[in-house]
Amino acid sequence: MQSSPSDILLLAKQPHEARILASLLRQSSYSVASTSSEAQALAQITRKPPFLIILTGDYHTWSQTLLGELRTYANMHRITLVALTDFHAPRWMHQEENPGFDGFLVYPLSSEVLSSLVQSAHTRQAVCATV
Repeated sequence: MQSSPSDILLLAKQPHEARILASLLRQSSYSVASTSSEAQALAQITRKPPFLIILTGDYHTWSQTLLGELRTYANMHRITLVALTDFHAPRWMHQEENPGFDGFLVYPLSSEVLSSLVQSAHTRQAVCATV
């Protein structure tokens, strides 16, 4: 399995939100990039699209423009796009209100759930590339 500099991208408005998640993800064979800047995230995706993007914290704090651009890139490059929220503040929504995420996760995550997410996202991209 070949890794690239941007296999997984974490977007976190507060950098501490991504530290534990990044350390868990780094236990896999994939590289992890982390940013709190919307501009840096888009530059990273444009330069080398990851197979998985995880937005942490309240996704309402991210701009609608960013979410729209992420969904566009995700569709073009078969990127799995998920939002991660804290257990004390999950916000469930109707599917028609979904701003374009492929899924939602609640923190704290077990390493098994995280590993399953990573493998599913990687497999999704690999399978879609051959179709």
